[in-house]
Amino acid sequence: MVLEVKKTGMPEKIVKDVVMRTLRSKVEEINRKLTEIQDSLDYFEREYGMKTEEFYRKFIHGEAGDDMDFFEWKALKELREELDDERQILLEII
Repeated sequence: MVLEVKKTGMPEKIVKDVVMRTLRSKVEEINRKLTEIQDSLDYFEREYGMKTEEFYRKFIHGEAGDDMDFFEWKALKELREELDDERQILLEII
């Protein structure tokens, strides 16, 4: 990923500090969301007696059924993966 900072007249150090604080803030926000998502995933795992990965495999293969909880569980698992990826990219930048 290539980042370009345009000349704003502000000292480069100030611009870099603002960008870094913004990135760290975004990582903290993602961490909070990931905690909430994990709490929900833990609930579904307890409720249905299986781990998320096992459920997801069954759901993808049409073996889990059409309960609305299953669609939410699937969406939460996929959202967790997307946020994990985004968090990793931001941490690499930082």
